[in-house]
Amino acid sequence: MPIEQDIGRRVRDSIIGTIKGTGEITEATVGTLSSAVQKTIKEVGSTGAAASDLAVGAVKGTIRATGDVLGLTATTAAQSVSTAATSAGSAAASIGNAARAGVIGAVRGSSEAGVETIEAIGRASHSAVSEASAVGTDVTAAAVGAVEGAIEVAKGTSVSAEQAASAAAVGAIDAASDIGEAAGKRVRNALEGTISGVKVVAKSATGSSS
Repeated sequence: MPIEQDIGRRVRDSIIGTIKGTGEITEATVGTLSSAVQKTIKEVGSTGAAASDLAVGAVKGTIRATGDVLGLTATTAAQSVSTAATSAGSAAASIGNAARAGVIGAVRGSSEAGVETIEAIGRASHSAVSEASAVGTDVTAAAVGAVEGAIEVAKGTSVSAEQAASAAAVGAIDAASDIGEAAGKRVRNALEGTISGVKVVAKSATGSSS
């Protein structure tokens, strides 16, 4: 998928410097990264069928850049058990914020290119979890971050926060279940409940205990 790969590379290149500057992604940098992702998608300017790949590629690029930086950080930080534990916690927070930023920027950018918001949310959230697994980071943190991003990006659209959260949860759970049954259940358990003040209902049997 040339468009997906191209947007992923462009997004990674546009944000990796920002991430390297702090060594992690904090709440304060989510807005900066999401804006960079949205801007990169706009620059690609794809429409129609190709546009549906934009959200996927953009989130992959965001998670990949974060994974690259976290990998470097973990190598230097893992000098003791306590330091390693702190590093792991920081990495989980960073990957969650990366997923949140990626989903916000990807959905806004691909929506401008003609992709329906719900479709963009589902595909972006799926991508966040699958790419988090690919780079060896916390898929649960990525899933929660994706839902948080979906809830935030719903503001100012015709999509309700509940609809956005549900679409994101389904995408994330489906991606986790592709990794394995245990991952699917773990992500479902993490998402079902209330996130950012919104009750999340995953309208999918995937990852359920029944």
